[in-house]
Amino acid sequence: MEKTIQKKVLPFHAVNEFMRDDYRLVILQEALSDQTINTPELRQRIGRMVSKGVQIPGFRNSNLAPVGIKIKNSTSLFERSPEFAAAVMEAWSHQHADLRSKMAELLASRGWLIPPVDDDHSLLPGFQLDWPKADTYEVLIEELRKNAPDLRETDDDISLMAVWIGNRLPYNLYEDEEKKD
Repeated sequence: MEKTIQKKVLPFHAVNEFMRDDYRLVILQEALSDQTINTPELRQRIGRMVSKGVQIPGFRNSNLAPVGIKIKNSTSLFERSPEFAAAVMEAWSHQHADLRSKMAELLASRGWLIPPVDDDHSLLPGFQLDWPKADTYEVLIEELRKNAPDLRETDDDISLMAVWIGNRLPYNLYEDEEKKD
């Protein structure tokens, strides 16, 4: 009988531990405002989760609320639902297609084993924990900006794309430093 090794993963909503509240709203805004570039399946999944998981006074179906109200009321669902957080980040990543492909190239060139960039990453089981120690956010941002000087993304966008495309959270990145203190 063949033995399979399961890597420990964190659920997708664990990204909230690394995300500022104001940036979470930016992600929701970008992901929920224009879903035309998302696949019909992804749009449908997000719509169902909003309908079931977001309560908006005056609306039986939260999906029918104005986008601004829907975004504001979706933050708690993003914080507590790994499926919703994953779907939103997948939708957000489609809004940043150029950054998505450049990040995949960068991570691959640094030896990361990443899921295929065009696959729906929201269907993965969660984030891996094995973030390479040499690849801090600062290092990745600097190298990406050097390789793509015309890129107009924020440092937060670059960091989140590294997390999303790399399918890793830097959960243990600074663990050794904390033990020294």
